[in-house]
Amino acid sequence: MHRRPALPRRLPLRLVALALGGAVLLGGCGGGEDEPTAEPSASQSTSAVDQLVSDGLAQLEAGDLDKAGRTFEAVLLIEPDNAYAHYNLGFLAQQRGDKATAIGEYTDAISSDPEMAPALYNLGLLTENADLDASVDLYRRVLAVKPDDAATHMRLGFALRHLGHEAEAKESLAKGVDLDPAMADVTPPTYAG
Repeated sequence: MHRRPALPRRLPLRLVALALGGAVLLGGCGGGEDEPTAEPSASQSTSAVDQLVSDGLAQLEAGDLDKAGRTFEAVLLIEPDNAYAHYNLGFLAQQRGDKATAIGEYTDAISSDPEMAPALYNLGLLTENADLDASVDLYRRVLAVKPDDAATHMRLGFALRHLGHEAEAKESLAKGVDLDPAMADVTPPTYAG
């Protein structure tokens, strides 16, 4: 199971303020004659990005995946290194079964935010069969950020067991079950090769 869309850490308070104020930060984006010629300030761009990310997440929640994809692409036009836009585009690609695009987007998200646990986790899932050792490294990075992530402990444990590191695997699997007893019923993944 991959991780769901990511909400920016900085967004919730702004999102509440925007929702309460009913502000619309972006009007039409088509080449109208009344478009300002001045560059937006950094705070205006940040607010626009936050609003677009919020809109994209709402579109994902509503099941409008195509519109969400366009919205996250619009974020990248304003802020090309936005980790949340890259992550969510990776999520959408993964949903479509486009593994190569998903890997690229998750990699871009991690380049922008090396501690983005959902991107690290999903990239680990997608690369297990190609390079299980690299996936183990990604799962360890997730746990460095989120040490109480039961699913990651389980995934790491299964991978370590497959690689022949039984003692460490047993410890990781036990930690996963300790954190979430429902993990005891998780079926181990199968690995290629």
